[in-house]
Amino acid sequence: MKVWMWPKSSKLNFYNDLLTDSLSGAGLDIRDLKHGKLMLQVGQAKSGDIVHIHWIHHAYQNRNPLLFIAKSFIFVLTMLYLKLRNVKLIWTIHNLYPHHAKYPKMERFMRTLICRFCSKLIVASESIKRKVMTEFNVPASKLFVVKHGHYLGVYKPKGIDFRRIYGISEDAGVYLFLGAIKAYKGVEDLIESFNAVKTKQSYLIIAGKADQEMESYLQRVEDTENIILDLRFVPNEEVADLISAVDVMVMPYKEITTSGSAILGLSFKKLIVMPDNEFIDEYFQDDMVVRYDPTDANGLTNAMKTALNVRKEGNAPKYEEVLKELEWSAIAERIKNVYQGWDER
Repeated sequence: MKVWMWPKSSKLNFYNDLLTDSLSGAGLDIRDLKHGKLMLQVGQAKSGDIVHIHWIHHAYQNRNPLLFIAKSFIFVLTMLYLKLRNVKLIWTIHNLYPHHAKYPKMERFMRTLICRFCSKLIVASESIKRKVMTEFNVPASKLFVVKHGHYLGVYKPKGIDFRRIYGISEDAGVYLFLGAIKAYKGVEDLIESFNAVKTKQSYLIIAGKADQEMESYLQRVEDTENIILDLRFVPNEEVADLISAVDVMVMPYKEITTSGSAILGLSFKKLIVMPDNEFIDEYFQDDMVVRYDPTDANGLTNAMKTALNVRKEGNAPKYEEVLKELEWSAIAERIKNVYQGWDER
């Protein structure tokens, strides 16, 4: 079976590489549809092939409304072409909507239409499945739940001593925010909460590339005592050592469907602070996450305070048990079954 994957790999996230490698290991022929070349390359797909798309908004979105409409029209023609050629279109819905949706009504229309054209839709949790059914009027029979795989062994340690680099003592309690720094990720709330709970022996590391809006905000923050701002794209070879240097990972995101960052933290067996949501229930055990109510003004502050106390208690959550459910080989077989049309629900 030939599968045209868009994208097959990514420099920003190992997810696609891990997925396609595992599918290749399951005996599938995975071809690469690179970003920007979808419409140019799908002509190679033949009857019975599969086109599997992940972040589909790249195919139709544009900040200019006329170009948005034009790109959407071309993509609809592309989907119609695939349907007439008997090529199955499959979409993994990672987010209900893109994080930046300038034209919400057009977004909803396009995503509803795409769901109609797709042979099958893949989501990473039952909670997302329910949301997709409601938001885009999709029948349950078209949706298949396949969990997001783990990152065990993906990021290799290099022996970088980040505590020494940042000037943090070995006995200090350290929180980490890791990843692209954007407004929807709640970094403003994180800094405010940390400043409310910090002591001389606690630190917050914010590591990642900030967009223009957030970089401007971070430059204006006045109280940055014990806050380490490492505002750059953290290369893959540094990720393991950075995460290993901290006690708690904090993800105060304002929007969560599936969080690859949370699964990364889980893979490194780190306690995570994040707002209460259904995603947690499907991927974590209670002692692996400190939840908080995002509508509570003191929710994040109290959760951060609790997290360090929990870490000091030295509990040993059953990480192996949870991570076993996220093995890529099992995920590949599940998706292969979805492709072949005999998935067991």
